[in-house]
Amino acid sequence: MPRVAPRPAHRLKRPRSKQPSELPRHISRLRRSLPGQSELEQIADRLQGLAHPSKLKAILALQDEELCVSDLADVVGLSLSATSTLLRQLRQLGFLSAEHAGKQTYYRIADPRPAAILRLLRQEKDAKLRQNARSRAK
Repeated sequence: MPRVAPRPAHRLKRPRSKQPSELPRHISRLRRSLPGQSELEQIADRLQGLAHPSKLKAILALQDEELCVSDLADVVGLSLSATSTLLRQLRQLGFLSAEHAGKQTYYRIADPRPAAILRLLRQEKDAKLRQNARSRAK
């Protein structure tokens, strides 16, 4: 039997969206349990706000202690200006809080969830590295 080449992706017909009354019950139930578009966009914006290695490093550095801008700049390896901008962005997203003490501003974690996610991702990476090392040792 001759082999038929698949249609290019741009020429595939998109299935029509079914009305709720046409869907199986479990699909309808699942759709209702998912967040709405607005909530998903807010979550995406928050995650996008973390999407830079320096921001992740700052959150990891602040997970155990509060730091002033100059100390955090040294830890993260950025200029004071870049660190201040980074901290302002994280604060606007609600991830950090700040307290003024004289001329210094000290930052701390306000929302522990991003740091917890980073810890989980690092644990997963470490577990995979250990697993790969054991596989190579065999």
